[in-house]
Amino acid sequence: MSIVQNPKEWMKLTSDLIKAGFSQDDTVVTVPDGIDFEEIIEYARAADMDYALLSPLVKLELPGEILGKVRQRLIESTLATLAQVKAARELDEAYEREGIRFHMLKGTVLKSIYPKPEMREMSDIDVMIYDESLEKAEEVAKKLGYEKVEAVKHHVIYKKEPFLILEIHWSLYDKHVDKDQDVYFNDSVRARLKAGTAYTYEFTDEDFYVYMIAHMAKHFYENGCGIRNLMDIYVFMDKYGAGLDKNYLAGELSKCGLTEFEARMRKLAEVWIEGKEPSEFEINLFSYMLDSGIYGKAVNGIWGQMAKQEDLDGANMEMNYYFPKLSYMKENYKWLDKFPFLLPAAWCIRAVHGIATGAADRRSGLKNVDDENRKDIVEIYKKLELNFRK
Repeated sequence: MSIVQNPKEWMKLTSDLIKAGFSQDDTVVTVPDGIDFEEIIEYARAADMDYALLSPLVKLELPGEILGKVRQRLIESTLATLAQVKAARELDEAYEREGIRFHMLKGTVLKSIYPKPEMREMSDIDVMIYDESLEKAEEVAKKLGYEKVEAVKHHVIYKKEPFLILEIHWSLYDKHVDKDQDVYFNDSVRARLKAGTAYTYEFTDEDFYVYMIAHMAKHFYENGCGIRNLMDIYVFMDKYGAGLDKNYLAGELSKCGLTEFEARMRKLAEVWIEGKEPSEFEINLFSYMLDSGIYGKAVNGIWGQMAKQEDLDGANMEMNYYFPKLSYMKENYKWLDKFPFLLPAAWCIRAVHGIATGAADRRSGLKNVDDENRKDIVEIYKKLELNFRK
């Protein structure tokens, strides 16, 4: 049963697996005839959802080789979680002790609200460092055994063998994605001091949710993102939803331009996990996210651009990818505001830059998708209203 050809069936299967894991009882999942267990195992790794999708499979009568692979993945996932939780606690204690203003982000926080921390896998430990403490934070990381790898966008990556990854952020948002959200997250400290501490910061539940949605939207806009993000939404809202200040939340999401995106993703998360009947749009959106792994694919980087242009179909869509309209080009080439007649020159500069930065991967995404699917994907981006501006 192919993921791509049967998104609705995979919607039900993944939902059943996740709910069985959440229940933590003797629930046994009924797997449809013809299911390829190897495909489930491969997809679980691609989506970074090994424990959430594979743990219920150990209750089934599986071929020995398949069961062995499942058990090995679960052991690896459990060991990774134990190491990450321990490492995050060590960093937390060290930064507080050394007087470094810091804030644990994303996966480290989400792990604590899942029924079992193993169910929420994460590739790295993210921490925000405020003000002048960045160099001190690096010194602490090195003392704990982390080695600097590289600085990327708005964070520095560190590695501790054999597999721990630490990202130290100096900004909560990438200014190259959307200027409004960059201003929103970085103009003032949105976190508050955690009770009983002097240097440890945390978001309110509402602000954490806004940041979680903004982070998801960023990935979705740039390259697409996977269904683990939907699971995060569902788990968070199930735990905290009733107590959230809905008026405040609506206002903050609106400031970030994420009202429609959040509403549709929250609805899809509910439809998926609770086994409700999905609309055609929800099936298409879920299918696109199924195919996006966890952080999306480079080939998906074209669709946000396509959605900003009107009445695109077939060759017209491809033409507009190579020669975008002036309104889109102004985002990257501000001088076009004063000199719009230089649009052809901007196209040439963009082409040269694309060769240097691997734009061929994104172009292949346009060429390898048929006209009907192109329309469906562009329609997804249009309906989510991610009108980001650099």
